[in-house]
This record gives sequence, structure tokens and C-alpha cells, in this order.
Amino acid sequence: MILNSSIMFFFMQMDQPSTYKRRLCWPLLLSMCMWLSGCQQIADRLPQLVNASSKATAIDAAPESLASPSELAIPSPVLDQEVLPVNEAALTEASTVRPLKADMPKLGHSTAMVEMQTIMPRMLQDCITCPGVVVLPAGHLTMGSAADEAGRDEDESPQMRVAVAAFAMSKTEVTRGQWLAFERESGHRAASGCLIRREDGYENQMHLGWRYPGFAQSDDHPVVCVSWNDAQAYGEWLSRKTGHTYRLPKESEWEYAARAGTPTPFPWPEGVSQLCAYANGADAALKRHQPRLSVLDCNDGYPYTASVGSFMPNPWGLYDMHGNVMEWVQDCWSPRLLSNPVKQAPLNCHSRVMRGGGWDLTAQYLRSAYRGKAAQANQGSATGFRLVREIRE
Repeated sequence: MILNSSIMFFFMQMDQPSTYKRRLCWPLLLSMCMWLSGCQQIADRLPQLVNASSKATAIDAAPESLASPSELAIPSPVLDQEVLPVNEAALTEASTVRPLKADMPKLGHSTAMVEMQTIMPRMLQDCITCPGVVVLPAGHLTMGSAADEAGRDEDESPQMRVAVAAFAMSKTEVTRGQWLAFERESGHRAASGCLIRREDGYENQMHLGWRYPGFAQSDDHPVVCVSWNDAQAYGEWLSRKTGHTYRLPKESEWEYAARAGTPTPFPWPEGVSQLCAYANGADAALKRHQPRLSVLDCNDGYPYTASVGSFMPNPWGLYDMHGNVMEWVQDCWSPRLLSNPVKQAPLNCHSRVMRGGGWDLTAQYLRSAYRGKAAQANQGSATGFRLVREIRE
């Protein structure tokens, strides 16, 4: 009883904040270890006492020497997460994603670089035949192109800073297999006829369509020869089927996702010199079929469409944002960028915006800022789409 009380007395003294008491007790405590049967108790507690003593001494001596938040590590992005079936738990987790946590360090990098380093995309999929989507956090982008960007058009100006709310973007373009499931279940039918690229321009071939656009495709190729109206119908069907809102992306959402936090024409570090390694555009493979076409001085291996995901994803885990097929977006085309296209668009929308370029286009048309346009009933063999799934905050 006396032994245990003595040991407890020394522990209590060691836990006191006074540095003097701790220093006084250490020699006595170690001496007791030579003969007390409670030595094992002291030995078991010794690592904790050493740590407590060191920490308390450091605080007493120099409280300002503690590590600052700026010395903490920034996690790297995780691009390929396991695809999760959507349920309420997954939605709750996904909707909490943010570009920066309040307690994260502030580094001396640009906003674009910080966003690219800290985004950790999550995958959601509402049904087996639904497109998988990548959840992207809210953020900002500088939309449009700089005056000195090679290949730019006037409709890519003026550059403007745009805020983007959190949303989820299709990881890939909608595929033929997904479109087939839609037509079978909904009864919708895309009209016949499709514009196909020829050496002297585009021709409308009425016998062509999404089932056969003039070249061979498999079910994992992007669906083509579908209009803006068809894409709208697909989004409405998915919304009814899943109970979540699916729609075409706004221009700002598309460019935000394509840039992935980068201010450059392409989101990969090598730029246009490595275009064929990252995107399916007009290249040497296409030139073998159409020798008079202007093409890139490289070979991406695909004369026409490629299976979705055949090329490297962008830094946020999205595939084929550049090349493969042009993608319909929600907005009406305008000759200048608009700060609020929903409010300022004309009542009669003569053309819809298309983004990303396709297998039949060169570098100028594959840039993040490029804005194509076409009538919303247009159906082309290099035109497809991907969807946005709205996220509940």
C-alpha cells in the first residue's frame, strides 16, 4: 500500500506543469526503480513521461517554435476512385467536397495550381447503364483566351473571372451502348441523316446515323450523329430514371472541367507538341483515309472515333475533354462571351455552343477556350455529348 502510494505521488509530481518539480523527481524516481517492486509500473509509464516532459519543456521555453500550418503537407489528387453505386450516404459524402478546407495551409501558388493539387475527385453512378460522373468542387476560372493565344477566335473574349458551383461531370462522353439502352427504354429515336467530314467539306448523308456514322464503332465508342435536342431528351430520361437532375453542361462548367485548374490552351504540361498523346484529333491516321485534309504532324492511332478513355485523363480525372467528338453544351452561341448567358441570350437561339473539338479537327479547335457552334438539330459524325449531374448542397 505504501509502495503504490509512493509511486502515485511521483507520477502526480511528474505531471505537474512546473519544470523544477519534474527535474527534482527524475533522480528519485530512477533510484526507486532499483529496489521497488513497482519498477515495472514506472517502466511502463516512462515513455509517456519522457514525451510529456519534452513537450512541456519546449512549451515553457519557446511557445512560438511550434510548427506553423504552412509546414503541413498538401495531399495529391486521387484520380481513379472506385465507382460507387449512388445512395444517400454516397450523396452526403460527395456533396461535402470543397476545393480547399478552412484549415488547409495557404501556399504561394496561383489559385489554379492550388485547386489542381487539392481536388480529390469522387465517382458516382446512379445505375448500371448510367454514365459515371466525377464530382467537382466549387471554384473559379478565367474563362476565354488571352489575346496572344495561338489560334484564338474573337468569340473567346473578353476573358472573365467566373464562379462555378459544385457539380458532377460525366467521366467520359456518352457511349453508343448507353445511348442504345436509352432508346430501348424510352422509345426516343434519333432522326436519320448525319454530316460527315470530306476533304472538301461536310456532306449530309441521309442513310447514316448513330448506328452507322460512316465508320465502324463498338458500344464503348462515343455516340455520334445525335443532335442537341437528342442530348436534351437523354438528360431528361436519366433525370426521370434516377431522381437526380441530369443536363447538358453550361459553357462555364465545361471549360472549368476541361481546364482542370490550368490557364493554358491544353491542361497537360507539354502543350500542343504532345497533342496526339493526349487527344484524338485529325492526324496521320486520318490522312491515310483522306489525304487532302490538313492534319496534325503526329499519329494518335485512330482515324475516326476511339473508345472512350483511350487517352490519358486530365488532372481532374475526366477523359476526352479534348478531341474524339465535339460536345454539345447548354448555352446559345454568342459572338462574345457573356457574363450571364442565361439572362442575356436571344429569345431565338439560332446556334448552340459545341466544345472540345473532335477526331476531324486540328489543334486550333481542340483548345480549352474554343467555341464551336451549330444549329441544335445538327447531327454530325464528330458530334456527341456528355452530361452534368447536379449536386445537392
